[in-house]
Amino acid sequence: SICRLYERRIQFASQEAADRAGVDVAGAWQGPIAEAVTATGQIGYNPSRVLHVVSPVPGTVWRVERQIGDHVKPGDVLALVDSAEVAKAKTDLLQALARLDLKEASLQRKQASAAGLPARDIQEAEASVREAQVGLLATEGALANLRLTIDASGLRGLSDAELHDRIAVLGLPDEIAAQFDRGHVSGNLLPIRTTIEGVVTGRDAVAGEVVSEDRAMFVVTDDRQMWLSLDVRAEDARLIRAGQEVQFQPDAGDSEVVGQLTWVNPAVDERTRTVKARVDLDNHEHALRAFTFGTGNIVLRKEPRAVLVPSEAVQTEGCCTVVFVRDKNYLQDNAPKVFHVRTVQVGAKDLDNTELIAGILPGELVATKGGGAMRAQLLKNNLGAG
Repeated sequence: SICRLYERRIQFASQEAADRAGVDVAGAWQGPIAEAVTATGQIGYNPSRVLHVVSPVPGTVWRVERQIGDHVKPGDVLALVDSAEVAKAKTDLLQALARLDLKEASLQRKQASAAGLPARDIQEAEASVREAQVGLLATEGALANLRLTIDASGLRGLSDAELHDRIAVLGLPDEIAAQFDRGHVSGNLLPIRTTIEGVVTGRDAVAGEVVSEDRAMFVVTDDRQMWLSLDVRAEDARLIRAGQEVQFQPDAGDSEVVGQLTWVNPAVDERTRTVKARVDLDNHEHALRAFTFGTGNIVLRKEPRAVLVPSEAVQTEGCCTVVFVRDKNYLQDNAPKVFHVRTVQVGAKDLDNTELIAGILPGELVATKGGGAMRAQLLKNNLGAG
């Protein structure tokens, strides 16, 4: 209320003087603009869709089936590992089957001659059968822990040769098992599979290399959904919330990406003093690239018919924000070459334009180039040198 700048005006001696000062004008107009919070950001993979594939047992890489860039589906074999623990688990299964057959045969003999045997012997034989059944279930569980699922009941009644062939290729897909000579295939082979659909983005496995449970052999990434992580200044965090539109412009010059905020961290990062926010981005077209940096605008308000001027027309002088409005009679012959100082209220901004909420009407002409020279004249006037 104490600002009296709006009473001032800048007058040039002539049109030539204004031209020498480099003054140019543009009309205020109505157009769309959005008020937004700006934050730096990076596109990355959704961590819940990144699978680090490891071998469940130590062993040696026997063969690698997939390379970086290959598209895989759940159940696809990535590599074959030769492991002694796999052979031991299969041997335990064969022994458990043989033990159960032996105990059942013994029980049947005792039941056939039950008249001459005490009941205690029959009970002990039945208990031995149940114990053998539990042991067989335990071996099935051990194989399941190696991701080798088998129904042992389907193996009973097979000949020794058939049983050996079935166990040797246990877990191997038919197209891989068909490549081996059934009489000479190793029973140590363990297929390493993916459990998600995606692209192989990492591989640390070479044939003949030793692997263990604590080292990822492959990384499989489902990139059909990506994350955009934004670092919002702490002072701007109070303005943002989940559901707001985000317009992200990659630094690489790629097309703008639009999404919605899905999460805002309730805590401020102790090191950067920023607040993390996240946007889930659909990437079924595989157009987005991980680790792309850029700038995100979190839209707070959209105004379809805002009064806009070029940003270079807006000047700050003391306590006020002003524009220099050309007098309506400026172009008339012998009219004074006057620009009026108009205080304005600034709204949203984009790269080139500024919204003026109050102080100017569409169609009025404001100084764009040369505004700094007129601001300097105001300053000289304030100092008594105007």
